[in-house]
Amino acid sequence: MKILKLATIFITLAALATAQGRAREAVAVPDLLTTLRSERSLAMFVTAVQSSGMAKMLREEGPLTVFALSNRAFANLSKEDREALLNDHGAMNFLLARYIARGTIPTDDLATLQSARTLVGVKFHVDIRGEGSYVNGAKLSAVEIRCSNGVIHVLDSFDPGLLHDALAISRKK
Repeated sequence: MKILKLATIFITLAALATAQGRAREAVAVPDLLTTLRSERSLAMFVTAVQSSGMAKMLREEGPLTVFALSNRAFANLSKEDREALLNDHGAMNFLLARYIARGTIPTDDLATLQSARTLVGVKFHVDIRGEGSYVNGAKLSAVEIRCSNGVIHVLDSFDPGLLHDALAISRKK
């Protein structure tokens, strides 16, 4: 009788452990695009990603590090500039390719960030100041969002030089 009770207890514990393991698997970490879509403060960046044609890449490729521009960054643009970028696939792709890098770059590893290159091979410019870290002239949020295929860092503004170049592309058309 004792053996039967012990066997029942072990079988029950094994079943619970298996069920718990399946529950952990079911709560998968979402991909970059899904995560970006879930963050309200990045809604304009999602629109930009979609208009640039990069949405599929952020869903399927990886690992990638995305420096996502906050809604505040887009709000600081003039309406004319914002619309020009969002309506020009090539200009937006030019711009966003300079905010995405292959590989995972953690926030606390700025030495790695200084040697990292964007999708188009441009090095990130990192500036560490008393009030925080800056990437390509924009303040880096302290929050790091981990995803199944990379990591997202949030920036509060555009790099003025990159923005100027992207707008120049848009205006030539």
